Amino acid sequence: MKNQVQLITYVDRLGGGGVAALQALLTHELGGLFGGVHLLPFYFPIDGADAGFDPIDHTRVDDRLGDWDSVRALTQQVDVMADVIVNHMSSDSPQFQDYSARGSASPYNGLFLTMDAVFPQGATEADLLAVYRPRPGMPFTMATLANGERRLLWTTFTSQQVDIDVAHPQGQAYLKGILHTLADAGIRMVRLDAVGYAIKKAGDSCFMMPETFDFIDRFAAQAKALGIEVLVEIHAYHRRQ
Repeated sequence: MKNQVQLITYVDRLGGGGVAALQALLTHELGGLFGGVHLLPFYFPIDGADAGFDPIDHTRVDDRLGDWDSVRALTQQVDVMADVIVNHMSSDSPQFQDYSARGSASPYNGLFLTMDAVFPQGATEADLLAVYRPRPGMPFTMATLANGERRLLWTTFTSQQVDIDVAHPQGQAYLKGILHTLADAGIRMVRLDAVGYAIKKAGDSCFMMPETFDFIDRFAAQAKALGIEVLVEIHAYHRRQ
């Protein structure tokens, strides 16, 4: 990242249109004012339950904004940072819809985090009260899948944002695919959204643990191999960040 003023914006809230309109603004009226631009989620859809931070498809640009070619054209003109939503995805995603329909028979069975994956021997009251959540209540949503199976899904934020098991090979492959898609579009910096919640561990707060920093280090190493720098977005006391 250049040591200059950086612009952070949703694509359609500054240029009044899509990626091409924003590029025109940054290269003409605002030309030379910013060292780079951080595009807040532009994935499909941009108007979900959490303003784009609940992607149905993290590897697809919302059609209303453009496509990967338009993003690639922008990255050739200005340094671009994008978000990687590492903790969760939308319950409307094709992966979760398949899991919801087929349960343990789904190829995505390991992608989504359940309570028993973290607490295979069950959880005590003390275990559950130790878990830090930025919303009221427990971080679980009870779901009855289409085949009748019942699951306690880990949902840190809302019931529409289902947590990913980032320790499972399927979760790792999912995040790796996102990184490669962004790298192919010329994006050279990413911000890890809500990464402080990504790792869960029985008997701990499940927020900003040593294991969380290990995960960040591993992810950053993968990104670096693709020529991508990493920033983290963490809601915590600044000295801890």
